[in-house]
Amino acid sequence: MKQEFPYLRQGDQTYPLIDVELIGPDRRLLVKALIDSGASLSIFRPEIAHYLGISVETGQRLYFQGIKSRIVGYLHQLPVKVNGEKFDCYVAFSAELETSFNLLGRDNFFHPFKITFNEKLQKVILERNDDKKP
Repeated sequence: MKQEFPYLRQGDQTYPLIDVELIGPDRRLLVKALIDSGASLSIFRPEIAHYLGISVETGQRLYFQGIKSRIVGYLHQLPVKVNGEKFDCYVAFSAELETSFNLLGRDNFFHPFKITFNEKLQKVILERNDDKKP
């Protein structure tokens, strides 16, 4: 299954933001998140965890090095649904996330998909990876 997401404009910039459904113990939530090939892990705001029924600080405490500083986050594994694919994903929640976007990082979010950034056409394409190939 292949799906194209147009880049979304914020101010003078466009960004590869997609819809991601996060599934918590209490609720589900559909949010926009930036596909960030420069991020190792996915990082979301803690308000999302609270809404889903996840106690942020029960996760594994990790430190992330950003461009300006180091931030603390708490790692959880939860089901997510993107482009019709449901899979478990590691997500860190951090109150210190300084970007205006939730971030989808490479470590295990990228695994189910072949991801193509088409800057010229201003879209990102997600295609299911063939499980038979490494």
